[in-house]
Amino acid sequence: MRSIFPWAFVLATIAMTGSAWADPILECRVLAGDDIAVDDCLRTQLDISERAMTEAQELARGAARQLDERTGTEVAMLGLEASQQAWEAYRDVECQTLALFAGDGVPAKAAQLACEIRLTRARTDDMLRLARQGN
Repeated sequence: MRSIFPWAFVLATIAMTGSAWADPILECRVLAGDDIAVDDCLRTQLDISERAMTEAQELARGAARQLDERTGTEVAMLGLEASQQAWEAYRDVECQTLALFAGDGVPAKAAQLACEIRLTRARTDDMLRLARQGN
């Protein structure tokens, strides 16, 4: 089995270049080849995407803190936290449901991971937008 970790920078680049809607399964099939390696690749992509989202959330939290300081409230931080909790619940249910309907030879777990990657990439873009608007 080929190691996919040297390709992590490629996946991170893909995730950060605004291609939130790229197909993670196709990306991993190109990089990995067999189904076991594809699953490993998807897990790695999800980990990278989640780390990028965490960084973007920190930037958005900083912008929310600044906004709250200017307005003398805690509304921005509370809203950001509530939004994240709601998004996580949505992502989990949405991706579990899509996995149930996976077809065309795509294993359910791969479909779920790919969904989580796509939604996490999109959420990262949203957090970065919020961070830019807040500054």
